[in-house]
Amino acid sequence: MKKKNKTKNWPRIGIQLAVIAFVLFLALRHYVLKNHVADFEAYCPFGGIQSLGSYLLNQALACTMTSTQIVMGLLLFAGILVFSKLFCSFICPLGTVGEWLGKLGDKLKIRFTITGVADLALRILKYALLFIVFYYTLGSNELFCKKFDPYYATASGFDTDVNLLYAVIAIAILVLGSLFSRLFWCKYLCPLAALSNIFKFAAFFIIIMAAYLIALRSGASISYVWPLAILCVGGFIIEVSRLKSWFVPVVKITRNATSCIDCGLCAKKCPQGIKVDKVDVVRHVDCNLCSDCVLVCPEKNTLQVNRRNSLKWISPIATVVLVAAGISLGSLWELPTIDQHWFDKETMEKAEIYQQSGLKNIKCFGSSSSFANQMRKVDGVLGVATFVKEHRVKIYYDPEKLDPVKIQQAMFSPDKMFLRPMAGGIDSVTIVTTSLDNFFDPLDYSYLARLLQQSTNAVGLVSEFGCPPVVKICFPGDSAVDVKALEEVLETEKLTWETNGTQNSVKLAYKVASTPEISRIPTGEYVHMVFNPFALSFNDRKAYDDSVISVYQVLLGPNARLRNRFSYLASHLSQDDGVVEFRTGLNGNNREVGLISFVDTMTNAANIWKALAADSLSVTYSSGETRKVKSMFKFDTEGALLPKGE
Repeated sequence: MKKKNKTKNWPRIGIQLAVIAFVLFLALRHYVLKNHVADFEAYCPFGGIQSLGSYLLNQALACTMTSTQIVMGLLLFAGILVFSKLFCSFICPLGTVGEWLGKLGDKLKIRFTITGVADLALRILKYALLFIVFYYTLGSNELFCKKFDPYYATASGFDTDVNLLYAVIAIAILVLGSLFSRLFWCKYLCPLAALSNIFKFAAFFIIIMAAYLIALRSGASISYVWPLAILCVGGFIIEVSRLKSWFVPVVKITRNATSCIDCGLCAKKCPQGIKVDKVDVVRHVDCNLCSDCVLVCPEKNTLQVNRRNSLKWISPIATVVLVAAGISLGSLWELPTIDQHWFDKETMEKAEIYQQSGLKNIKCFGSSSSFANQMRKVDGVLGVATFVKEHRVKIYYDPEKLDPVKIQQAMFSPDKMFLRPMAGGIDSVTIVTTSLDNFFDPLDYSYLARLLQQSTNAVGLVSEFGCPPVVKICFPGDSAVDVKALEEVLETEKLTWETNGTQNSVKLAYKVASTPEISRIPTGEYVHMVFNPFALSFNDRKAYDDSVISVYQVLLGPNARLRNRFSYLASHLSQDDGVVEFRTGLNGNNREVGLISFVDTMTNAANIWKALAADSLSVTYSSGETRKVKSMFKFDTEGALLPKGE
């Protein structure tokens, strides 16, 4: 009998290492160049399946999901039907890390395999987690799995979507579970493993989904919760009652009992701990078709894939082909993140369509919904579709009320801001007015402002609607403006800056579209032109007559640059029930001041100053939770009450 020399599954190891290397590359880019990070879930089939469910149910894709992830999810399903759970075996970073930690546990002689009743009982956890993930994802169009997913939390550096407590617990379970128990996360907690096993029970899955869809088509009003619950409960029952599938997958590991010498190497090598040496066909629900057992078998023509030696490498080949197909097919078209029609079918059939790409603020379900809400207020806009992968929007409109120019104007958000303080004693300001192509949204304005702060001595920036948009760049009147040099700055192709020790970078594509015009205005007029007031009312301001309202004025000074944190200050002030409004304005010397309105019978100026001078802020978030944060404001001079009526 001829013995095999090759026992290492190098194709599988190579794919696993390549995936881990790719993830590390993405993570390093995330930490070094935050604005140049590829989506950590760009090719995630689990997110794609959730998003497909969200699209079918709500006509909206979850989070930043695109057609690529959906195609990956569909190919995952097809791959399981034919080849088993190749994603789990070859690609999943958590599965790979779990295996590696398990080998360490074996070397330390601390790892064991859970069997018997405990093994069966623990399997319910992943189905419970699958139900929770889909329940909240389909109800919110946001991927709930991001809150705890060990992969996403680690790779993204605990992004804002991550719940720190959930993620830390999940990571601890992954690490410790893998060290002490065979693939604990994969067997007992992974929701994708639960979904993959449901796909293995293909007949059950198809019958439940077909029955649900037929019921909906028949006019029945049935919540998605019911088929979801049936699939999760039924999947668990089938799994623990059989621990094997019926007809799926098509491709399986087979054993020739005649030539088998019962050495047990295959069972020992199996990452899942399946007793391969005791069956003729491996139908175990945990089998991922990794083929490790086939390679370790010392007897020729004994362990094979579908009893054929020629299929020995089918698993890695199929994995590469499926991934390549997913990436290729996913790039052929894009499903809209949202596609909302607000009028009846007859009205929508008469609608015309305006499309625009390059909108940097169209980047996820949340920003798409905000854009749709903005456009819904425009008379004549009938619906909106967004495509986050291309940062593109499609707007359905009534041609009798709107035209493309009016739509562009409705989409554009004019803005203005002081870029830096101007030295005293300067009585005029030079304004350079020009038009910019590829200048679409608030992010473009933010990038341009930062670019001008870095590369010029400009003191203010104003944007106005135009075709193309108009920008007014303000310079101190005592300095000469080199128009040619300014044009070169405006057409800079890349902006780089540092925030808290982290380098950020973004590509720019602004093009100067008109000859710059130079004008000069008095400093006072400039201040009023650029000043952008902030106002936020709270604590039921409208319930109080102006006669009982007093106003406390405080000089903002350098705090004026923290406009994006004024909502924090307003929230902090609102903790005093007597304070009802925070706004900003200009005093008689054209200096920015904070104006705090309060009910004079409920609080006083001393309380307000105490709140402003505090080292920490009490901030109430949209969830209703109130937290203490270190104050980013510093007020040096105590304010004063304004006379009533001012």
